[in-house]
Amino acid sequence: MIELIAAILVFILTHIIPAYGKLRQGLIDRLGKRLYLVLYSILSWSVIIWLGFAFIAAPYIELWGQPVWSRWVPFLGMPIVCILFVGGFLAANPLSLAIGNSEFDPEQPGIIGLSRHPVMMAVALWALLHLIPNGDVASVLMFGLLMALSFYGPYALDKRKRQNLGEAEWQRLAASKGKLSGSNGWVPGLFGGAAFYLLLLWGHEWAFGISP
Repeated sequence: MIELIAAILVFILTHIIPAYGKLRQGLIDRLGKRLYLVLYSILSWSVIIWLGFAFIAAPYIELWGQPVWSRWVPFLGMPIVCILFVGGFLAANPLSLAIGNSEFDPEQPGIIGLSRHPVMMAVALWALLHLIPNGDVASVLMFGLLMALSFYGPYALDKRKRQNLGEAEWQRLAASKGKLSGSNGWVPGLFGGAAFYLLLLWGHEWAFGISP
């Protein structure tokens, strides 16, 4: 359990770097943006892998039991997570985490109309779905941490994007919330999300030792 707590603390520290603009900008000024992104990506993935191994190795200390119905919660809820994660990540979205290259139209936001941050919404939902049937200390620590970060992340991103885009432009783009018209993110979300879900079903036992 000590290793898991240490991994969690390091994980939090690595997420402080991009959250504080002065620290992030200072590192970019010293290293250059490309080298900073490469080094930060390596650091982030290394810590995530360490966190996963520390979680698997942590002792099982039960807080609440696992009724049979609770095992269906992640099984039935994960398709929604996969759609939000893949669709949100591949959508055009200048307001959050996304790699879509097409121009974002706030009048046709597609999946972004559900939330400015569908990827983080997916992470929060994933953590909640896995927390319900896993009532042990290690699960509460890890899934609780990821849920908390996924709620804090949108606040930090909104703050940074307001500064980068300017208040007027941010308000114009953010007005897309609540509008579900357009296909932005929905096609890759539905098809890519379905493929991702099937991949998780196939590989979950191999990766984590537990069959969905």
